[in-house]
Amino acid sequence: MRKTRILPALASSLVLGAGALGAVLGGGVPSVAQAPDAARMPASLVADQVSFDQQTERLTASGNVEVLYGDRVLRAKRIVYDQRADRIEAEGLLLTDAQGGVLIADGATLTPDLEDGLIESARLLIAGQMQLAAAEARREGGFDTLYRTVASTCTICEGDTRPTWAIRASRVIRDAAAQRIYFENASFELFGVPIGWLPRASIPEPGAGRANGILLPRFQSSSQIYGFGIKLPYYRTLGDQADMTLTPFITTSGARILEGQYRQRFESGGFNLAGSLALDDGLGDGGGLRGALSAQGAFALPRDFIGDFDLNWASDDSYLGQFDYSDADRLTSTAAIHRTMLDEYVSFGTVAFQALAGSDDVDAGTVPFAFPEFTYRRLYATPGLGGGTLGINGDSLGIIREDGQNMFRASGGGDWTRDGNLGHGVLAEVVAGIDFAAYQAWEARATGDTETYVRTVPTGSIELRWPWMKATSNAQHVIEPIVQVVYSHAFGDSDVPNEDSQLVEFDDTNLFSLNRFPGTDRLETGFRANLGVSYTRLDPAGWSLGLMAGRVLRSTSSDAQFYEGTGLAGQWSDYVTAVSLQFDWGLTLVNRSLFTDRLDFARNEFALAYEGERGGLRAAYIYLQEDDTNPFIGLQPETSEIALDARYRFLPNWELRGLWRYDAVAHANLRAGAGITYGNECAEFDLSLQRRYTYTDNLPPSTSVSFGLKLSGFGGDGETKWPARVCMRGA
Repeated sequence: MRKTRILPALASSLVLGAGALGAVLGGGVPSVAQAPDAARMPASLVADQVSFDQQTERLTASGNVEVLYGDRVLRAKRIVYDQRADRIEAEGLLLTDAQGGVLIADGATLTPDLEDGLIESARLLIAGQMQLAAAEARREGGFDTLYRTVASTCTICEGDTRPTWAIRASRVIRDAAAQRIYFENASFELFGVPIGWLPRASIPEPGAGRANGILLPRFQSSSQIYGFGIKLPYYRTLGDQADMTLTPFITTSGARILEGQYRQRFESGGFNLAGSLALDDGLGDGGGLRGALSAQGAFALPRDFIGDFDLNWASDDSYLGQFDYSDADRLTSTAAIHRTMLDEYVSFGTVAFQALAGSDDVDAGTVPFAFPEFTYRRLYATPGLGGGTLGINGDSLGIIREDGQNMFRASGGGDWTRDGNLGHGVLAEVVAGIDFAAYQAWEARATGDTETYVRTVPTGSIELRWPWMKATSNAQHVIEPIVQVVYSHAFGDSDVPNEDSQLVEFDDTNLFSLNRFPGTDRLETGFRANLGVSYTRLDPAGWSLGLMAGRVLRSTSSDAQFYEGTGLAGQWSDYVTAVSLQFDWGLTLVNRSLFTDRLDFARNEFALAYEGERGGLRAAYIYLQEDDTNPFIGLQPETSEIALDARYRFLPNWELRGLWRYDAVAHANLRAGAGITYGNECAEFDLSLQRRYTYTDNLPPSTSVSFGLKLSGFGGDGETKWPARVCMRGA
């Protein structure tokens, strides 16, 4: 039977009282000493065998020995406590502490509180990740000092002692309270090969979370613009609710860019600021300072309102593209205050745009700034009208430009909706509504003068659906014919300023919409019937198929409210179709089409998505026929593009990636790229190559290469998406 006793004051002196010593030895032993301070925290000793030599005043415990003091636990094959010297000598020991550290050693001489001492052949494990092996170690004043040390978070295989990465140092100091590790005369190794040296360095412990320091560098290059570059981030905490990262970016072309990010959190929300400033762009064009800035944030406001913003700005058209920050041809900035409730929505905000490279045909002076942008919608139950729902809405929009038409619109209206079952499975929905709008336009496009417009549009519709369902032992089938009859008419000025309805897209998603214009500056009018049918198959094997087709019939063929390229002009519209196929093992396919009676395709969109354990695939194809009928934006050239993005983990620790964009009209590549990543429990190496083939006045085609390295165990939560390195037998 193992012996367990509480030893008074072991934490500081391990002095045994007569009663305790007699209990440990199981006999009547004369008193040797009394505990000097019985109020001190007691310690517990557990061992298979315990003996005490009264002459030398040495207590010996062996066989699965455990000494517990507070949050420290010492396990050893054998310990000897020398009462005169007030020290513990342990063999084959394992010592744990409250900070998650585990110290393993062949032998050690420790103070009774297990806090200070000399340790031989020490191996320190921190938070189950960071391993430090040293020829000798000392514990003193809450610090562990290790000499001739190797540190790593990687698995070390028998027969192959080279971890994926390691730090070798002549001395290492671990500050458990500050959760930080300091290295002196340190060299960094990858796969056993030294690649860097520092006289002094420090890193946060695993699990330390936010910690100040230099982060791992990232390398990238651009063949035509800035050459080879290196980024070296520095992270700094600013209290519990804020931090910042400063990243110098230096290139062989002479570019010197400073990137920065600042994050702040409050009880009611928070914001992020990010940007970059080119102190020297390395291009020698003397263009002055260049840079970019972005800011995002959201805050909870009184009465359940939320305020949010997303602001983006660049100093010039080509800065973001030249330094591989973004391929966007336009920046959008928004700010709004809004509230969403079960029966109410209200929003007040503004929108601004900035045209970039790739939008050379856009005059910056004509780019609009939208303010104010106000939207209000409220729903009411109407039991007095036999049920249904009454909706009240109001909105406003102001458009400001440096050059061209400025405009303000105030509009509102209401609608009443009632649905029900007519019997025999026929579902019906009735809608009645009216919209009012008043406009003031300065430098109006039609006359160049200040103009006022007023418009009223009442609308009524009835929709009938008749779903048929059949269930068999193999599948469940649902066929649903749909007929929607709509009438609306515009009173007053119908040719009002058009800012939000210049580009119309007709597809299955708006076949049964009362207004197929994307905004409210144009409202669909006339007598029309929206006709469609859908089919759904649900298979118990775990897949489903959906089909849908439809078109619009108008009472007259002379209606000219839609231009020809929309597919909605004339008495009969073009056909819209949609096909979807979905498998529960992760594959989804969707195809949407718009074509004429002669089966001439005006538009086709195909998308494939797959996400599995070992890989993923995104594929898309889009075709748009040439359209010169849009009176607002002019000629739209024929578009036929293919896009592929894929990743495949061909081995547990290796993943390949690839992307491709192709212009089938010009028979030319737009973009291509490939990448490979190796990752394990302690590191991730990523190499990517990308080629941009497109050319603008400011951005020639270029090839970019980037390399990144991530090491686990430097702060953070220590989680990784990669499996641990597998040790081969005999390796």
